[in-house]
Amino acid sequence: KSSPSDRATASRVVFQMLIEGASRGIDISTPYFLPDKALRGALRRAAARGVAVRVAVPGPVTDQRLVRLAGRRMYGELLRDGVRLFEYRPSMTHVKALVVDGRWAVIGTTNIDNRSFEHNDEVNVALHDEVVARRLRTDFDGDLALSDEVTLPLWQARSWAEKLAGRICWVLERQQ
Repeated sequence: KSSPSDRATASRVVFQMLIEGASRGIDISTPYFLPDKALRGALRRAAARGVAVRVAVPGPVTDQRLVRLAGRRMYGELLRDGVRLFEYRPSMTHVKALVVDGRWAVIGTTNIDNRSFEHNDEVNVALHDEVVARRLRTDFDGDLALSDEVTLPLWQARSWAEKLAGRICWVLERQQ
């Protein structure tokens, strides 16, 4: 659980620990992707040591456009270090799942942002279960088939309006 009274919440510790300890693969689905410096570092370090890191987020269809823009502002450093990012096309996605090394699965209400980790009341279930992890990965792969991969050249070519909006949206990071 996470609760505003916890600060270093159990869910934050579990997410960070699983990502830092990954050896083969990390799959993340989240509707709000605004990772702080520590979590971005963990994802980048995982990719640097050869872990396949894939993150699925909503595409243009989202209920929080400013959060999406603030998160997209950070894509460059992640993409440069080998983290793969995918934007789901068909509709808003609200999946909140983490699968690590085909063995660990975390599902629940936590988004990949500090608001979820430190300010909101959240509940997750962490399972060391290959069957559950395999099922979640199958669903994840299905979502990726309906997603557009964001590459570094595509991200760099985003519109000037999005670049400007991303700079303004940094204020959302300060809420964290």
